[in-house]
Amino acid sequence: MSRYDVIVLGGGIIGAATAEELARKGKRVCLIERGTVGCESSKAAAGILAAQMDLEAPGPLFELCQASRRMYGRWVRHLERQSGLSVDYHEDGILYLALTARGEREMDARQRWQLRRGLKVERCSPREVRRREPNALGTVEAGFFFPTEAQLDNVKLMEALAVACRNSGVAVLERTTVRKLLIRRTRVVGVRTNRQTLRAPIVVNCLGSWASEGGPPSLKPPVVPAKGQILAFDAPKRLLRHILMSEVGYGVQRRTGELIVGSTVEFVGFDRHVTLEGMHHILSGFRRMVKPEALNRTIFRSSWAGLRPCGKDRLPILGATPIEGLYVATGHFRHGILLAPITARLLTELILTGRSSLDLSPFVLARFINQ
Repeated sequence: MSRYDVIVLGGGIIGAATAEELARKGKRVCLIERGTVGCESSKAAAGILAAQMDLEAPGPLFELCQASRRMYGRWVRHLERQSGLSVDYHEDGILYLALTARGEREMDARQRWQLRRGLKVERCSPREVRRREPNALGTVEAGFFFPTEAQLDNVKLMEALAVACRNSGVAVLERTTVRKLLIRRTRVVGVRTNRQTLRAPIVVNCLGSWASEGGPPSLKPPVVPAKGQILAFDAPKRLLRHILMSEVGYGVQRRTGELIVGSTVEFVGFDRHVTLEGMHHILSGFRRMVKPEALNRTIFRSSWAGLRPCGKDRLPILGATPIEGLYVATGHFRHGILLAPITARLLTELILTGRSSLDLSPFVLARFINQ
C-alpha cells in the first residue's frame, strides 16, 4: 500500500497542472490517469486562449478567465524551463468576424462592457478586416480584434506538463483505473485502483467528463461530455495571421503551417466519432470566413473529436465537497486550457491553507446539492 499527501484523479490539463503545483509546494502527490497524461480533451483542443472574445457577459467566469490570462505567460515559461520543451505560445490576438447584423450587435455590446473594464477591443470595418487578415472573406458586417488573446500548441503543452510533473516529483500512474473512493465516516482516506490501494488524506477529482463516475451519489458533479469535432489541414504559412473566429466556427494556424478548423458542440454521450455532418458543419462555416482561393491551397491532414466536460450551468465546478479532504475541479467546458493555471493555484491554496485568493463560491459543488 502506497501513501501520499494528495491523490489527483485525472491526468488532463486540470489534473496535471494541479498535481504539478502541489508538488512544487512540497507535497507528495500521486496523479492517476486511466490512459496517458493529456490523452483526452486536453490534446483534442485547438489551443485557443480566449479570455475575452468568448465571454458574453461580465461575471465570475469572466473574472476567473482574466486571472488565468494574467498568469499564463509566466506559467508557460515555468513549464518550458522545467521540461526543456517549447509549447509555441503566442499572443497574436483573435479577429472575430461578425457575419450578420445580429452578430454585429452582439459584439458591439460585448465591446462596450469590456472597454468599460479597461480591456482592449478594436472594431474594424470590412476594409480593415481585409488589411489585418488578407485571406478573410470580404462579406462581413464588421470585425472585432482582441489583441491580447493568445494561442499555443496544446499537444506540446501537455507533453511539457507531463515532463514537468515527473520532474517535480509527482508519481504519475498511467493506464490505471480508479475503482472506488475510500471514505471513512465523513472523510476521504484514499482510492482503490485496478492495481492497488492508495492512501491519502486529500483526493482531488479532476476526471473531466468522467467526473460523475464513482463516489457517493449526492457528490457526483453534474457534468456531461460536450463533443467537439476538429479538422486539420496542411496550409501555406501565414494563410491566417491571427486566430479567426465567427459565430459559425474558427480557424487557427500553427507556426508550422498546420491549420486547425472547428468545431462542433454535441451532446451525444461519450461518442468520439467524426461524422460527415460534423465535417460539413465545420467546412461550411469556415468557407463563410475565408476566400475560396485560400482554401484551394489547403490539404486535408486529419480529424478527431474530443469530449469537453460541461457543467449543468456551463460554469466550472471547483473547490471542497461535503466529504472532508475531497475536492473537485471539472466542468471547464471550452475554457479548460485557459483556466488550468488559475485552477491549479486556487485549489493548491485551498488545500494548503483552507482559503483561496479568489472567491470560489460561484463554482462550488454545493450549488447543485438538494436542487
